[in-house]
Amino acid sequence: MPDPAPPARFRYHFNSCNDLGAMRRFYVELLGMRERSFRDGPDGAWLSVDGGGFEVMWFRSAAGLPVPAAFASQPGWEGGTAEASSWGLAIPEERFAGVWRSLRDAGVPLFRPVPEWRQDSYWGLSVLDPMGVTVEVYCAPRERPATTEWPEGGQGERGS
Repeated sequence: MPDPAPPARFRYHFNSCNDLGAMRRFYVELLGMRERSFRDGPDGAWLSVDGGGFEVMWFRSAAGLPVPAAFASQPGWEGGTAEASSWGLAIPEERFAGVWRSLRDAGVPLFRPVPEWRQDSYWGLSVLDPMGVTVEVYCAPRERPATTEWPEGGQGERGS
């Protein structure tokens, strides 16, 4: 018998941003999230992406918002110290190395220059989005890798 529907569930997560184009490039082009809708005009400005069961939306800020440069503290990795909201974004194993290279090549702020093996169970890479939100981009491989050191240049068994 299937589980009954939950009494409540997240459906949308709303955010403000300074530059919708930059957010679209980061989340849709670099990370590969599925875009639901985008509009950047005088009568409306938003980006909506499929958040895997709920939609994540950004609206253009009218006044401009400060952009923090500190990484948030998150469970699973040592480094960030800011007490701030953050995301964890799962990437399919076969796309992970390519996403890392795209982020690196685009000049996205990376906490460490290469992915690291975290909690003896997954590859993680912490980055800042265009609004300074920490995003842990990660993949849980089907099998534990032979080595837990990321290969120089991101090539080898982890491929594209």
